Amino acid sequence: LRRRPLLLLRAAAAAAATADDKDRGTLDDAESWLDAAVQDQEKKGGFDSSSFMVGILGDLHIDPRKMDDYYEGRDHWLPILERAKKAHGNAALVSLGDLGESKNCDHNPTVPSELFAGTTLCHEMAAEFLGSFGGVPYEVIGGNHDLEGIDEFKTDRENLEGFMKAHRKPTAQFC
Repeated sequence: LRRRPLLLLRAAAAAAATADDKDRGTLDDAESWLDAAVQDQEKKGGFDSSSFMVGILGDLHIDPRKMDDYYEGRDHWLPILERAKKAHGNAALVSLGDLGESKNCDHNPTVPSELFAGTTLCHEMAAEFLGSFGGVPYEVIGGNHDLEGIDEFKTDRENLEGFMKAHRKPTAQFC
């Protein structure tokens, strides 16, 4: 079973800024590193309303046949996001686009050659997934594969409208 570097989220927190000189080790050490960063911040007076944590998700390339892997990766981050919400309340996710796999994923039996990336189903699944991080708001910065719904949409404008609708974005820009 091929394992993806699925959710190599980078927790960018105000508390982490003080721990930059510490060796972060591997992802297995992430929780102890975060504990040390939080303790360091608490020694300095704790968190305030300017504190924040942003989880960054890069190139998910969601494949609907492998969603268990994506949810397993997400589950590693739920306690970290919950901790940030309790500490200061300012937590968010940013996806760097390329939400869907750029190949056929057996998702549309009527068009067996259809690419998954950029389809309505792709964006709806991505929105559901990104919305499942414990109530933390998310934003998507569209990637080069996010408007590949060429079998479903006649124009890029239609594809972009489908992207914005699925993710409840008022504009295509990150804002």
